[in-house]
Amino acid sequence: MAEKVERLVNLTIALLEAPGALSLAELRRRTGYYTDGSPAATRRRFERDKDELRHLGVPIETVSLPHSDEVGYRIARRSYELPDVDLTAEEVAALALAVRLTGAAGTPLALAKLAARAPDPAHLEVGADTRVELPEGPLDAVATAVLERRVLVFTYRRADGGTGRRTADPYGVVQRRAAWYLVGRDHDRDALRAFRLDRMVGEPQATEPPGAFDPPSELDLAAAVSGPAQPGVEVTLAVAEAARWQVEMRGGRDTGRRHHDGRAVLTLDELHPVRDRAWILGLAGAVEVLAPSALRDQVAAGFRAVLDAHGVSS
Repeated sequence: MAEKVERLVNLTIALLEAPGALSLAELRRRTGYYTDGSPAATRRRFERDKDELRHLGVPIETVSLPHSDEVGYRIARRSYELPDVDLTAEEVAALALAVRLTGAAGTPLALAKLAARAPDPAHLEVGADTRVELPEGPLDAVATAVLERRVLVFTYRRADGGTGRRTADPYGVVQRRAAWYLVGRDHDRDALRAFRLDRMVGEPQATEPPGAFDPPSELDLAAAVSGPAQPGVEVTLAVAEAARWQVEMRGGRDTGRRHHDGRAVLTLDELHPVRDRAWILGLAGAVEVLAPSALRDQVAAGFRAVLDAHGVSS
């Protein structure tokens, strides 16, 4: 595994540092890889490495080389590199506080790099010293199985609280709404499924030898998690001051108006009428849907169902 990771990293560096596109022959000379075995075998190994890097998000481009029948490969820095991170004093202080609370090993150096060009961190009153222990998750085992294309077997906790064994071809990992998902083919259902990593019980076990499957070439990981696109709706909310930051984090805009009880009136664009309904319910009485009326009725029905389930008269 370490040898493969080193090869992928060095291939990425070679393509990034080259002034132009490189042929496979030039990549062999620069990296020392893809030289053992027949030309067909080394070409297949390179194609597997290239596909894995693309699957990981590295934007390798294939272009025609001038005055040659060969194709070349390159990585455009503008597509690969992230923009500079400019932090305010308050943001540096928040990062420092997060490191202090989690006690994560190795993060002070990363924080120092981020804060190198930022102003001095603002002073925060944090009270008593606190630690938050973060449990180890299955991400490392899942990521290794994705890279090596090995079948995963794991215990999975369903939404209803029950558990069961799952066997899947892990195609990739994607984040959506602060949760990480494994996307792959569920062997029992012979269909594409998404599994939340925080619902995996214990550590997943990789079975079968490496290269046991090939991911679909046109797989869209984000679409596999979000489901079919549905049009969003504009929603107007009366928002209590304590919940205002949560609405603004979702893109809420102040209309400048006030509800009759003094609460601010905020508008959100493109709110999903189904997925985001749970978020509105989670804010309890801190927000009230003013429009559209259909969503207002649905949220009210949701509150009544919760009250009925707890034996509280609505």
